[in-house]
Amino acid sequence: MRRQRDYGLGVLSLVSILLVAGLVMGALHLRRLIETSVGQDAGPSPGDQIAVIQDGGKTPLEEGRIVMTLCGSHETVVRTGESYVEPGCLVRDVEEGNLTGRVQASGEVDTSTPGTYTVTYTVTNDEGMKAQATRTVRVTDDVAWDSDGIAVMMYHYVYDPANPPEDLNANYISTAELEEQLSWLHDSGFYYPSWAELRAYIDGSHSLPDRSVILTFDDGEYGFLDLGIPLLEKYEVTATSFIECNRDDIEYVLDTYANPYICFESHSYYLHHAGSSGIGHGGVIYDLSEDELVDDLQHAVDILGTSGALAYPFGDVSDVSAAAVDRVGILCAFTTEYDWVYVGSDHTRLPRVRVSGGNGLEYFQGSVW
Repeated sequence: MRRQRDYGLGVLSLVSILLVAGLVMGALHLRRLIETSVGQDAGPSPGDQIAVIQDGGKTPLEEGRIVMTLCGSHETVVRTGESYVEPGCLVRDVEEGNLTGRVQASGEVDTSTPGTYTVTYTVTNDEGMKAQATRTVRVTDDVAWDSDGIAVMMYHYVYDPANPPEDLNANYISTAELEEQLSWLHDSGFYYPSWAELRAYIDGSHSLPDRSVILTFDDGEYGFLDLGIPLLEKYEVTATSFIECNRDDIEYVLDTYANPYICFESHSYYLHHAGSSGIGHGGVIYDLSEDELVDDLQHAVDILGTSGALAYPFGDVSDVSAAAVDRVGILCAFTTEYDWVYVGSDHTRLPRVRVSGGNGLEYFQGSVW
């Protein structure tokens, strides 16, 4: 186990005038502007999605219509003096599809001054419905910062112990065991970096809290979708589902399982099958040219609306993988090699830590931290 550490809009009013004045004065100080300054109004809680606005009037957000997913922890932590790395916000309209490209981010984060700031994400669909989500950004020195690597956990399938699968194996984790792990992460105050933050960490330009971990679930299997996502939401743990994008039900899955705590990232478009080379685990990736691989990865990115991360099917990486990943603009690409991610790691072939069912909480704790 890694060594434990302690570480701690309406009628114009006087309030509106004072707010505007405060923003003007604030512009005299060193700060980073994301887009349009909105001050440090507390606003909704981190990750909240507020009412839609249609035809000039406010109405309740249509149940499940627009889902906004803040990448990474909904409260972002930044070390004083370092640059703010925008984690991003993914948006799914269950009738119109992916709206991520329409997101407008506004807010101010002054990383030279410790304090709490707010970033607001706004999106408008074709019907004129507007939705917003907020992120809290805490600039601080009062955190122990990581110095020896970040664990990116690799899960696969989730099952109900009352109804176990016939082919039960180590790739399956029970809801009881998963809940125990998520409860421990929540109670221990873990931080969940976004892919943008992890890439900046790898590049040596960004610090992450010592208690940092990233959870990933491969394949988008229905046990995870039906049983795992509700547990992530219950314990407010953000995670990534790596999903193959040529599956017949891809649009159904993206619409039905859109959730503020799950980001769908690429498991490729059509690489999750055998090839003819016999190299590695035998994946078809070895049969593809760089341009062919770029076409596949870009197709998946276009469907998902994000290029944050890729999990190579079978963990297979070819000689042209690195170039293809960089051409598509994927921030972090993962194999099935077992290790933590460190400053200076190769972002095109990163390792993960496999989570096997039945190992117990103590084993999981040692794997994470």
